[in-house]
Amino acid sequence: MRVTASLEVQGAQELEEAVEALSVYETELRAWMSQWFDHAVLQGLVRPPFLLDEVKARRLEGLFIAGLTPGEGAQAFFGVAH
Repeated sequence: MRVTASLEVQGAQELEEAVEALSVYETELRAWMSQWFDHAVLQGLVRPPFLLDEVKARRLEGLFIAGLTPGEGAQAFFGVAH
């Protein structure tokens, strides 16, 4: 029983650490997306309300992961393709 309880505690701690790490990523992504949207509106690339569906959200997250600034992300997302 003690081994099982110990494993459960260890598993819970690992899960908590994973959730905390995800929270940092999500916090950074949300901040980036907020700046991205503000930039896009200021540049006249989009007007509120803007609905973000699953496909657009994945594309936007890809721009974040690639390391683009919010301004670069707005141009890449809304700009004219060459």
